[in-house]
Amino acid sequence: MTKTECINIFNAMIRGTPVSFQDKLLPMISDFLTEKNVENSDKMISLIVQNPQMTHQVFPEVVDFYCKKYNILTLNTVVSGRLNPIMYYE
Repeated sequence: MTKTECINIFNAMIRGTPVSFQDKLLPMISDFLTEKNVENSDKMISLIVQNPQMTHQVFPEVVDFYCKKYNILTLNTVVSGRLNPIMYYE
């Protein structure tokens, strides 16, 4: 997963543009689990494949990981006291 791919995926998700689970999100999550040396990552991937809605639970940690790894910056807005990203960039 490259920096540009990550930025494109993150920005698409913010805009509500569909992102392919099979082609984009699953490989990104798999790479994340591999790089973090997560025990039983193959079982976790299998569980996520069976329940794609679980992507929303793990994805905030995936975004944080790749933002730190590639030094991806975020432009945020505050809504109801919470920071909400409106754009990811280099």
